[in-house]
Amino acid sequence: MKFIDVIEEFLKYQEQENEISTSITYKRKIYAFYEYVVQEKRAEDVNFHFILTSMGLNELLQSIAYYVKIGNIKYRATTDIYFYVLGSFYKFISYRYGWNNTYFQDSVNINIFRLEYEKTIKRLGLSESRQEYPIDYETAKKILQVCNDKIDHVDVSQISDNRKGVYTNYISSLITKLVLLYGLKNNVIQSLKISDYDRELNKLTINNFKISLPDKLAIQMKQYEKNRAILLGSQECQRLFFDKNDIERNLDNTKMFTVLYSVMGNNQARAVAKYAIIQMILNEVPAHIITDFTGHKEDVYNFCQELVDSEKGILRISEKCKLLDSAFRKSSLFDEM
Repeated sequence: MKFIDVIEEFLKYQEQENEISTSITYKRKIYAFYEYVVQEKRAEDVNFHFILTSMGLNELLQSIAYYVKIGNIKYRATTDIYFYVLGSFYKFISYRYGWNNTYFQDSVNINIFRLEYEKTIKRLGLSESRQEYPIDYETAKKILQVCNDKIDHVDVSQISDNRKGVYTNYISSLITKLVLLYGLKNNVIQSLKISDYDRELNKLTINNFKISLPDKLAIQMKQYEKNRAILLGSQECQRLFFDKNDIERNLDNTKMFTVLYSVMGNNQARAVAKYAIIQMILNEVPAHIITDFTGHKEDVYNFCQELVDSEKGILRISEKCKLLDSAFRKSSLFDEM
């Protein structure tokens, strides 16, 4: 059996057990470990299983440092995923092949590994600033479905009658859709004015950027504008989204993102915003435009960029060689060399 075959079987197992997006994340991390074992430990197909089972604490920690180095990792949140994937891989080979390593099977050594991992994080100087991991595509679809359902089936008369939770869920769904699509920071949404919405052109002005609304959201916003007028009555309010109990007060985070609880079990909107930011990065929107538009600081952008690099990066050394070879062949001097 070849080492690469074991890696591929592990990934196939993850695809069967988890969602596709999870298996993609696993792939990038486990190939980094594979490369470490092959390049640094000189593993070959005849001895790789012995190396895997006999790797000591220092070698496992070195694999983490190797991953940080080749991936130019800056945030511990990214490395935490590598640490988790490593544990999943060793559980897999123990279950499938009976190959055990004491730092993944023995409870005392597992705790020692975790403690030394924390020391390694500090030694490597990784940022420990709190960074929520972005939602995945499947979660994004579930959130969108819930939001559309609450928006499209809202009964304004129930809002007028102060039916508990109806207005909050309605306004939260509209706001959450904006975050899911545009990655906006909370205070950016709170600062939006009714004058920023152009119902004729189906556009919304956000931080001086005039953005087109997708068709369904455009229809929903037109209906919201009508419902908003009904709910305000003779009251005047410049805010696009307002607190029905006090139109001059900013909506608090709980009300803005209460709809997330039914899908995520929390109201961590930044995890949703990061999903949108990653989509912008994948579509090659420049960093300064993303930060100016969304209102998020560079640390959020940099974390998202790191995740993109981590998951889209070249997987194996052979692929890296092909990429370099292809680049060199495109050189204007290549044929003359």
